[in-house]
Amino acid sequence: MNTYHHPATQAIFGVSRGSSSTIPENRFMKFIWNDGDDDMSILIDAQPFVLRPAQILCVTYLNVIELPLHESALKTLWFNREFYCVHTYDSEVSCNGLLFFGSSSTPVVQLDTAETIRLRTLFGVLEEEFGIVDVNQEEMLRILLKRFIIRCTRLARKQLINEHATTSDIDLIRQFSYLVEEYFRSKKTVAEYAALMHRSPKTVTNIFSKFAPESALQVIHNRVVMEARRMLVYTDASAKEIAWKLGYEDPAQFSKLFKRHVGLSPSDYRSSVSNGGFGQY
Repeated sequence: MNTYHHPATQAIFGVSRGSSSTIPENRFMKFIWNDGDDDMSILIDAQPFVLRPAQILCVTYLNVIELPLHESALKTLWFNREFYCVHTYDSEVSCNGLLFFGSSSTPVVQLDTAETIRLRTLFGVLEEEFGIVDVNQEEMLRILLKRFIIRCTRLARKQLINEHATTSDIDLIRQFSYLVEEYFRSKKTVAEYAALMHRSPKTVTNIFSKFAPESALQVIHNRVVMEARRMLVYTDASAKEIAWKLGYEDPAQFSKLFKRHVGLSPSDYRSSVSNGGFGQY
């Protein structure tokens, strides 16, 4: 494991190979890379997920990740906002709403052989740079991380967004998704987000239907359900309390939405997870 920590600015960046014992606490943006030949079973917010060979998973500090022990093929990069502010660099690398902060599902990019070789080389250069301690180290690490993000973003644009989407279409999808991340507790309709974007609800709905894997309304609902799952698993709050915290005055409306998406009521879902219904790692 290699880490960089600037005590004055609290900037942190790290890379590691191997088991989950090398993964830091859940307060960083992370790339989790299966650089092996076999499927890797992990848990994301208590939900089972299979990371296939040559895939990179992009998660934020909002996600609770549980990884299998002694997984030598695992590679991870993690960083906090102080080290690499996605707001500042968003115009350059298009992070917000594509790789981080703004997807109701967890983005995964698939590497081909050529891209795998490139990123293995870049990962090796990163590891070497951690051993060079001088006044330029932080800037060099930031440049290398930026290259990694750019390469993943290019893949994500091709794989996660319809190839016929224009830059304007992609920017609208990203902006909408990021706004959902900011306001999903208080705003539940496409019209409310369209107003924040100074666009018509019809325009937003049409662009999502043409170019995104989910509808605009699904993005909102999925984000609410994702947060509800976390709270049911990792807090003691009742379903009614969770409904209120997520902006529902009527807990029955929240329960109906949750059951429609998950197939279980909030209480049944909590019981199934606590009983090991989704596996233990």
